[in-house]
Amino acid sequence: MSERFSFSSQSIPGEDAFAAYALLYDSNSDVTRGAGEFRAEVRAWRLEGLLLFDRRLSGVVHSRNARGGADGFDHVVLSLVLSGRIEGGPESGFDEAVAGDIYVTDTARASRAAFEAAHVLTVGVAREIIEAARGTTAGLHGRILKAPRNLMLADFLQSLARNGDAIGVDAQPGLSHAFIHILASVDDKGVRASNEARRREYLRRDAVERMIMENLSEPSLSVSTLSRGTGMSRSALYRLFEDQGGVAHLIQKRRLEGVRRALDYPEHRCMSDIAQLFGFADESQLSRLFSEAYEVSPQAYRDGATASEPDDSVNGRRRRDGWVGDIF
Repeated sequence: MSERFSFSSQSIPGEDAFAAYALLYDSNSDVTRGAGEFRAEVRAWRLEGLLLFDRRLSGVVHSRNARGGADGFDHVVLSLVLSGRIEGGPESGFDEAVAGDIYVTDTARASRAAFEAAHVLTVGVAREIIEAARGTTAGLHGRILKAPRNLMLADFLQSLARNGDAIGVDAQPGLSHAFIHILASVDDKGVRASNEARRREYLRRDAVERMIMENLSEPSLSVSTLSRGTGMSRSALYRLFEDQGGVAHLIQKRRLEGVRRALDYPEHRCMSDIAQLFGFADESQLSRLFSEAYEVSPQAYRDGATASEPDDSVNGRRRRDGWVGDIF
């Protein structure tokens, strides 16, 4: 099943509700009160290459004016407005978005969105997926995708939200690929023609990533085994993942992400079993590398997850931050 969390302001009394919501998002957005009564209902799912949020928001403003381009966030967000109104501004590149619109935000740029009785489906997308769909992310920030051209994309996002709780891990790669083709259909022919090289590169990287994920428990997983399994030369693999620090670094990163996700669910295995499950030599190696990557020991991380309620803002923020680090 897909990883998920939820948040509801209705279960939190008074002004504590807004403080809890702001905590949920404060790692990537400045959240302030907007006009009218505050309300927030959030459901979120982690899919492969995509983070999906079903949000009902009112009386709240999200701003990245001071963060865009400065905090390392570098992905693209598409937001389908199902009802209500979102006020943008000069930094966001649009004045307003209303029901049926899909507005686009580049997280490397400044942005602001004020929500007024709005129901919005928001999908955060790895930049490489956007590039595979249209060749470039240039010209997307602030763009409003409108009907009828956006209808297939709007239907796809709504289907993901309706079925988010039931989407299995095995189905997720196909959904990422479908997203690429559906998003490509929104653009003009001239833009679509420029994306073939990017798409081929994405598919090659995706094949290697898939082999890594399917073999994380194998301590012998290495550049050599990936080369044999994919038919790519070692040098081709190095070039393909040079921007991620190389293949060995990527394997270690994926192992540690797997450990972190397992620790988010305290009922899971003991630490030595987790180390074995993700291909570490032993618990000591796991503890050392996890502590270096996340600046907290695995046990301390697990203790924090155990202390949080499943759907409180602390737990939601923990999972959300982890998802962003894993995917983007």
